[in-house]
Parts: sequence; structure tokens; C-alpha cells
Amino acid sequence: MKICNKYTTLLMLAALPWISSCTDDDGPKKPSREIVQIDVFKAETNVFHMQAQYQMTYDGKERISNIRTNYQSQEVSYTYGNNNIAYHWEGNHNEIGTFVFNFESELRNGRIQVGLIDYNMGTETNTYNYSYHYSPRGYIQDATYGGSQLFNYEWGKTDLVIKSHPSTYDAQYKYSDVANNYSFDLNVLPLLVDTRTDVQLAMNLYGQFAGVTGSRYPYFLADTDYSYNYLFDADDRLVQIVQTPATLKPEKQNTYWFMIHYGE
Repeated sequence: MKICNKYTTLLMLAALPWISSCTDDDGPKKPSREIVQIDVFKAETNVFHMQAQYQMTYDGKERISNIRTNYQSQEVSYTYGNNNIAYHWEGNHNEIGTFVFNFESELRNGRIQVGLIDYNMGTETNTYNYSYHYSPRGYIQDATYGGSQLFNYEWGKTDLVIKSHPSTYDAQYKYSDVANNYSFDLNVLPLLVDTRTDVQLAMNLYGQFAGVTGSRYPYFLADTDYSYNYLFDADDRLVQIVQTPATLKPEKQNTYWFMIHYGE
């Protein structure tokens, strides 16, 4: 029986090129996993209100080229080189006014190792170096910003712990069974609802969108301080996530609802 299965498999594999060559070009298209929009809602007095809407466009190589959001009128545009990436991030903060960040980085093995940030926030102008180190599997191990280490990552067998310096942003994540195989890393979602600019900078929110800050973990990471409900469409694509507090920590008492939209 084992021999029969073996040769049957070989025959099927040998027939695949012929089957492919005879496939009708007008056959059903594979459902797109290119995310073009994310709507973020926040629960307030048992009613969800839209906090932000993010719209993504892509270039001819399926790389994110532009992100627009109505939250603080932000826009990010990307420029890709052979071994480098640059992106321009601007918006309008309610308290500090207009802010502009310009990121430049050389890429090694497709990842940011070191880079430079020029930024203007209201009346403040500054330039910082930043760097990342990675594990042998390509996962981020630490982030350094302006010469100081801000975060380090501990990848365990069942969880991820992110420790910050000072330890005000510490977080622990558990590995879910939700596949993370879309047009960008779904694990950027927690940063969309973290309004602290310094965290978004150090964690490199828009670098993660572009996929240049380390290997993507193959599954969605769930913050242990929240419980999650997921909804999939008929094509097994994730279309909704509801993130509900499962802790008494005052900084994590908000419920968020993410709606994910796909291209054609």
C-alpha cells in the first residue's frame, strides 16, 4: 500500500505541469489577500465609534506605496531602492500641530539594520539614529533609538514578551492559531490603537507595514491582557477582530473592533 501511494503521488506530480498548461485562463481567480482598508472602532459607553480608517495602495511589485488615514490627517509614502527604503510620514496633531518624519535606512537581507530619522514636531526639530538586531530566525530582538535601547523581545515557545526601558510599555503576547499571511503583517494592528508617538516610532509602525522590520511571525499575536473574537469570510480571510479587555490594568480598558477590507 505504501509503494502504491508513493507512485501514485509521483504520477500526480508529473501530471501537474500538463494540468497547469491546460488550465483555462478564465477560471476562478484566487481571492485576494491584499488588504486595502482597515476601519478601527473604539467602544465608548457600549457604542462603537470609528476612531480611524486606514487606506493602503500598492506598487507594481505588491509593496505598500502609500497609506492614508483620517486619524490626525496622516499620510505615509514609500520609496524603495535596491537595498534601501525611505518613507515620509506626516500629519497634524491636535496639541503640537504639524509633524513630519523622514525615515531612511539601508537594508540587509531585506531588513532594517540601521537608519536615520529626521523629524519636526511643532517647534521641535531633531535627528536620531536607530538600529535593530535580529535572532537567527530573523525575529526582532531589540530596538535602539537615539543611542538608547527602548525595547527588547523575548520569543518563547508559546509567547512573546516585549520589555521596554523604562518598563512602562511592557507587554506579553500569546501565539494564536490565526494565520498571518496577508499583504502586510497583521501584528501591526496593536500599534494602530496605541497613540503614543514614541512607541510608534521605536516599534517602527510604518516599517512593519512595509515588512522591513524582521521576519513576520506566521500567526497573529494576541495580547494576553485582552480576549479576542475573530470573524472570517467564505474564503477563510480574516475580516473582523474584536479586542476586549481581560485585565484590570487602567491603560488597557478599551475595547477595539477592526474591520479588514480586501482588493479585487
